[in-house]
Amino acid sequence: MIARPHDRPPHGPFELLPGEERPSRIDPALLDDWTGRFVGQLAAPSAERLGMGNEQILLDVATGSQARTRPAADGKGWTVVRRGPLDLWTAIEDALVQWRSHGSPHLSAFGMTITSDAQKVWLDLPHGPSWTLPI
Repeated sequence: MIARPHDRPPHGPFELLPGEERPSRIDPALLDDWTGRFVGQLAAPSAERLGMGNEQILLDVATGSQARTRPAADGKGWTVVRRGPLDLWTAIEDALVQWRSHGSPHLSAFGMTITSDAQKVWLDLPHGPSWTLPI
């Protein structure tokens, strides 16, 4: 899910491990949309995205946290499995729900404020919804 123009952070081999399961509040395919992927990256800046459509896999290279989605067994909605100290999918869900509640605006609706000690990406206005980036 790299949105910035640089190489992926290195990671060794990993395996999909068991974790906590719950229904997803969003369609995982929202991450297939370029702006949806951008918003997801704001919420989980050190996560690498693997997979596509209903079957997304997120791996946080800094902590080893994982999230993966799949269609729900009953065919209604999606299931997410999470593992590790960061709840990657909840952060992404929250960000995408917020983006969609503002009408799923194009990238041109985003702005950025940079100070000597912080970087913040915001939606519509500097005091609107925002995500603080690592520096």
